[in-house]
Amino acid sequence: MRTNNPFIIGLTLVISGIGIFGFWSVALYKIINYSVTETTTQAKVIGYKVSSNGARMVKSNKTLSGRSPFFEFKTTTNETIKSYSKSPQLFMLFNYELNEEVTVAYPINNPQKAILISWKEIPGLILMIAFGLIIIIVGKSYLVKK
Repeated sequence: MRTNNPFIIGLTLVISGIGIFGFWSVALYKIINYSVTETTTQAKVIGYKVSSNGARMVKSNKTLSGRSPFFEFKTTTNETIKSYSKSPQLFMLFNYELNEEVTVAYPINNPQKAILISWKEIPGLILMIAFGLIIIIVGKSYLVKK
């Protein structure tokens, strides 16, 4: 394919790829790091996230794609926290069931930043990290002279 300005296209793709790769790599790092260094507890799935007009909770998951779960847990100070998974749930095979018990980890001084610690979070993150790498590779091919 011939373009008028391959440098701009390549630079845009590399910057976008680095952003995607970095964002989702940090999410994967948090799952690994929080599970070892932060407070963990059990939570219950109470619904699913719908992103139309901001994040809101629904009780049914009748779509073919995955939906991020809303979960609720009690902190060590007996405070009830409701949050949702920030990881992409791309595959309906890895969906969470309503009332399913899940493990969450959170910084003791900021329980609103809780994350799910589950293998079901990993496939979507890996796919997004790979997507970012592919964009970087394609962008680099525009930048490197042949």
